Amino acid sequence: MKLRAKHNNIYFLTIFLTISLGIASCGSSDSIPNFTSSNTGPYILNAEHLELIKDTLEHDPLLQESFSKLMQGADSLLTTSFEYVTDKKEAPDGGSINDYMSIHRYSHIDSQGNPYYDESKNNPLVDEYDRVRLSRFSSAVYTLSLAYFYSNDEKYAEKASQLISNWFFETETRMNPHLDYAQVRLGQTGTGGGGSQGIIDANDFILVIEAVSLLYDSYHWNNDNHKNLKEWFYHFSEWIQRNYNADAYSTTNISTWMDVQRSVYLLFTEQEDRLNSNFHVPPVSERIQHQISPMGIQAYESGRPRSQHYVYFNLRGFMNLANIRKNRTGNDRDWPFLNSDDHGGLKPALDQLVDYVDGSSPSQFFDTNPNFDSCRYLEIFKPAAVIFNAKIYDEAAQKLLNRGCRNSNISLTYPALNLLGS
Repeated sequence: MKLRAKHNNIYFLTIFLTISLGIASCGSSDSIPNFTSSNTGPYILNAEHLELIKDTLEHDPLLQESFSKLMQGADSLLTTSFEYVTDKKEAPDGGSINDYMSIHRYSHIDSQGNPYYDESKNNPLVDEYDRVRLSRFSSAVYTLSLAYFYSNDEKYAEKASQLISNWFFETETRMNPHLDYAQVRLGQTGTGGGGSQGIIDANDFILVIEAVSLLYDSYHWNNDNHKNLKEWFYHFSEWIQRNYNADAYSTTNISTWMDVQRSVYLLFTEQEDRLNSNFHVPPVSERIQHQISPMGIQAYESGRPRSQHYVYFNLRGFMNLANIRKNRTGNDRDWPFLNSDDHGGLKPALDQLVDYVDGSSPSQFFDTNPNFDSCRYLEIFKPAAVIFNAKIYDEAAQKLLNRGCRNSNISLTYPALNLLGS
């Protein structure tokens, strides 16, 4: 199976849709553009790189190992049952059972019934709401879509399509396209949803949209599915636009991931022209300037109790932003800035992680945590090597692989530089 190529007339289609969307934006927020069923993704992954890995698979022992692990996971998902937002015990106050709800993981109630905030421990009640359901759903869809792409076996596409339909379309199980009740802080009214950091929960939707591009050629994923999902995410992106100021949390990973989400939703809903609009997605230069010092220190993240996690997590978001900007065709506002010697200012922070993997102390960058799995740095080094064509990050990734680190989703989506002729 090959990822479906864009049609030759996509340029003219984009112009038409740009005009149509401009007209639609002047009217009611409930109006929906006349979406096409075209596939313009993936947006973070690179379709040519996926095909290259697929062609190399049978000759590379590491890729074979990753493929075997992927397929084992996908096979187990075929018989796994999943829960949806309608499976929680009760609807949120003022909402319906179809509304997504989560509580802030660092929000607690003491023995006297008073609310308090503590980043050093997770609230176990998180698992009783929709956060875990969304995470399991999105991870499964992504795994199944990769399994379908690499095996051409329709049973994986069938299961993934069913899960997507249940989460977004089916009346009895679907989620309403907003996060009004996300990351509510216990004991504090009005702390969830629009304007709070609940938007971070929706990072899992990024995987779903990438997965849909891999499912596109399956007969289990039809044109109506594709258009209906665009409509859902159009409503969701409009909700974000109404509820989140683009400058909100400008010094934190929340703003980085918010920009990743905005970008993917705009691309998926045929609003590519808005990616160069500061109103819709702030320049990545501003994000880096606010968050990363010339020495590579992430001041806000490095002072937190779980600083090693948050430093890693924020850089992962920046890798996604850089991928999106590099993969776009035409004139991209941010890629020339990122495509510089210091990678737009990201290089010091990336190089610091390389030094850490080589044994240097990270004391001025973050506090080490014995519970943090350093193998997760593969999720930064592999993309960074490909994005910036940088041997230093390719070698850092190889060191982790030599130590036994494995991540099938990364190995099967980001090729080693030698495969790219670098």
